[in-house]
Amino acid sequence: MSIITFWNNSKNGHIGQTSSLLATATLMAVEHNYKILLISPQLGDMDLDKAYGVAENAAMKFLGLKEVKFNSGIEGIMKLANSGKLTPEMIGNFTKIVLKNRLEVIVGKKETQDEENEKFDFNDYPDVLKIANNFYDMVFVDLDRGLDSDLTKKILETSNLIICNMEQKLEEIEKMVETQKIEKVVGGRNVLYLLNRYEKNSKYNVKNIMRNSRIKKDLYTVPYDLMYSDSLQDGTIDQFVLNPKIRRATLEEEHGFFVAQVNSFCEAIIYKLQELHMLG
Repeated sequence: MSIITFWNNSKNGHIGQTSSLLATATLMAVEHNYKILLISPQLGDMDLDKAYGVAENAAMKFLGLKEVKFNSGIEGIMKLANSGKLTPEMIGNFTKIVLKNRLEVIVGKKETQDEENEKFDFNDYPDVLKIANNFYDMVFVDLDRGLDSDLTKKILETSNLIICNMEQKLEEIEKMVETQKIEKVVGGRNVLYLLNRYEKNSKYNVKNIMRNSRIKKDLYTVPYDLMYSDSLQDGTIDQFVLNPKIRRATLEEEHGFFVAQVNSFCEAIIYKLQELHMLG
């Protein structure tokens, strides 16, 4: 049972972190038979919901369909957490099931102008993660970028494994190394490095990055895949991963390389967690 947090220190944002998390968690659930929960601490962040068709997505808008209505999962969970009544078994009552007994997502709460948002003490989020960790094999957290927030640091401290997400740029990778030297919360041994929207034909490929940067190991990739990107917008990621043609694609094909790299990263996560468990 592990809390796996995806985080980045990019000033630009929109580096593909959520996309990589979704690909990794979905393939982990499908290929490795883990029971997984997805959660985002950001108020108003609906990206995890949309990826599986839980909330309104690009396809619904394009087709003129009305938004699907669901009660806000995180709203109910935070009310129980703030009152001290949340138990591991209760969390499943507030999730959207994507793959039965494999993959669930906590539906986000839309940010509104009323005072309802002020009723939740989001400092209880680390406790929510710990409670969820007692019920799920893996809890994947899509954490906001930067280290300015005390809540962000608390969530990172609570995490068993931190995935440091980066762009395929040497300067960004060096900035990450410098950050880790200063900030102990992301400078421990429970870290894996991930390049998002990876382009294997760039001269800044993994081999050259490891040759020319201070990162010499634990560097993985989630490549860019056009069809996967479309499925992300359409809210059909689970269908993309379960598609037999996608799963049978060869390494020479775009989809085959994508799946192989993501699956390699899944295996790295499993191995790293086992290693950390043995080291205590």
